[in-house]
Amino acid sequence: MEHESVNKNYIRRIFKFYFAPVWQSALTILYLVFFLYFAVFYVGNVWLALKFIWYTIINSGTLLGLSYLLWGVVFLVTLIIPFSISLYAMLLLYEIWEKKDWPRKEKVLGTLMLIVLVPLVIMAMDETVRIAASQDVLNTFVSGQHLNILGK
Repeated sequence: MEHESVNKNYIRRIFKFYFAPVWQSALTILYLVFFLYFAVFYVGNVWLALKFIWYTIINSGTLLGLSYLLWGVVFLVTLIIPFSISLYAMLLLYEIWEKKDWPRKEKVLGTLMLIVLVPLVIMAMDETVRIAASQDVLNTFVSGQHLNILGK
């Protein structure tokens, strides 16, 4: 019961951080919307990852092979990372600015690094998942799900 109270308090503090009654909240809300959109955009990848896991479980008895395992892991991990990192970026901004022992310059630098690096990681993962999905060994799953691996 105490753990639930701590979680609610943490969420309440994050909410107050993003929606504080100061002018800077316009920037934090913009940041929140930016990464919330990324999370919403990539939530379908999490569902696809679950379908891929189920497909693998159902077909594992057909001796899918080592290349399927390796490309499957790459495919699965790169599906989940964009969604996860988008959610984490929302929490990380709060954590950066709540650090009492960090000077303002470091907090600003950390924020800028988040704004630049998170989209770059997401783009790299998006390209990597397309490369993994284009492998012949994953063709049956990709074609069965009607995935657009070209991104057009």
